[in-house]
This record gives sequence, structure tokens and C-alpha cells, in this order.
Amino acid sequence: MTDLAREHYPILVTGAGGLLGHALGPRLARAAPAPEVLRLTDLARGEAGGCPILPLDVTDAAAVEAAVRDLAPRTVFHLAAWTDVDGAETHPAEVMLLNVAAAGTVARAAAEAGALLVHMSTDFIFDGTKTEPYVEEDPPSPLGVYACSKAESETRVRAAAPGSHLIVRTAWLYGAGGPNFVETILAAARAGERLRVVRDQVGCPTWNEDLTGALVAMVGAGLRGTYHACGRGAASRWQFAQEIVRAAGLDVAVEPITSRERPREARRPARAVLSTEKLRREAGHQFPDWRESVRAYVGRLR
Repeated sequence: MTDLAREHYPILVTGAGGLLGHALGPRLARAAPAPEVLRLTDLARGEAGGCPILPLDVTDAAAVEAAVRDLAPRTVFHLAAWTDVDGAETHPAEVMLLNVAAAGTVARAAAEAGALLVHMSTDFIFDGTKTEPYVEEDPPSPLGVYACSKAESETRVRAAAPGSHLIVRTAWLYGAGGPNFVETILAAARAGERLRVVRDQVGCPTWNEDLTGALVAMVGAGLRGTYHACGRGAASRWQFAQEIVRAAGLDVAVEPITSRERPREARRPARAVLSTEKLRREAGHQFPDWRESVRAYVGRLR
């Protein structure tokens, strides 16, 4: 794995309180003196993972511009986002402010500071009708408010930081640091609840620890543009759940159902499998098989 050279520090991480930020902050801090990694969040000032946490509202353009100007980063990881897919359907204005306007503001501030902007995106920008894995050049075809906001966020980032952005699309993120599918399934299984999981949604389960390693490798390799970064292989939600209970050593049945049997506010892509061949080819980085990562994470929870 290519690590980060000194030229990439200092580093700012927005959305440090989220699922990915929880893993990325400590990973970066281990590679640099703590003061060179500043985690920005809406939480109160403090410290975690060996690096400072500073409060910042990324929807406040003046505050973002001042923070980036004063802190003078060389790399900005923009992780802050609205990720409640169903809640987005009834809060479109808030979603567009956080996912679109803020992304443009952070990208513009980073570009003006001469910093690389690493922006996180999602498999949800595709409608899931393609039978083969999606590649980076496939046109977006979002289905809902959240999906549309993330597709538009990519457009804003490319316009605001045309030569200094790295857009990373990931999928089905889980891990320590917040609510996620793995822990939801385990909690339900251990409580004796009936597990009924959809079998007609297929994607790429991704451990946040694996993703942080990929992000560091991508920045270290000097990549620019758009890349997919997610667990290797594909699974339905039902298969994902089966692997989770198996890894936990639980003798629990997981019943397959269809999406029609469990309607949600927002439509999900049926098969949004992402190809990571470009990442392997250009950065020499490959994710573990998704099953291997699930077993490793569940092992930590025992």
C-alpha cells in the first residue's frame, strides 16, 4: 500500500463523527503527528483517535472558507453528508443543502487553498438496472432524493475543483462508529427476532476499515478523478445477512423476501455492483473479499 507523503499534510476531515470518519481519523493520525490531522464535525471540541476534533457547520459557507483558509490544509477529506436515504424523501431542501451546496463550498475552498479534495459518493447514483458491474464512466441515473443529491454533488465538486479532486464512490458501508447493517442484524438475531431480509437488492458490502486503507492508498498514489472503492465481490442483502449470523456462530434462519414485501420511502437500486478494476489497475490496491471482511469485523464484536 502506498502511504501518504509529507506533502499531503496537514489534513482536514469533515464529517469526522460519521461511520467513515470514525475509522479514517485514527488511520491518518497513525501516519502523521496528531496536530497535522484535524477532524471537523458538528460535535463539541475534543479529541479522538489521537487527533483534534473541531466544530464546523459545513453548510455555513463563510465558516468553511475561513476554516480552510486559516488551517491551510494540503488534503481535505469531505465526508460530511446526509445519509438517511428514507428520511431524505421528506427533507429534500435540507438534503440538497448538506449534500450538494456544502460539497461545492468545501471543494471551492479546498481548490482556493491549493489542496486536494477527496469527496465521498455512492453506488446509489445508479438505478441498478445494469447486469454487469458499473464502471466509473457509466452515466448516473439516480432514483430518489438522496441519490440525486449525491449525483449532483459530484457535478459541483468537479466544477469547483476541476484539477484537484478525487471522487470516491463506495457502497453498503458498515463498521464501528455508528448504526450499520451488520450490527442491526446481530442485535435482531440475538434478541430472537424473525430475520426477513430482501434478496433482490445486490451490492458490495464494505468495511469502513478497508475503505480507509483504500483512501490512503489512492491519495498516496496521486490519483485524481473518479474511482470506485468497495468490498470485492457482490451479495444480496439476504446473503449479506446470512454471512453475518454465520460469522457470529449463531444458528438463526434468515428468510429471503422481496423489496415489495418491505416497502421503503426511497427506492433502492436493484443491482448496483461497482467495478473496482480501475482502482486495482491505477493504484495497485485491491479490497479483500467481502466475506473475509465481515468475518473480521464480527470477530471484533464478540
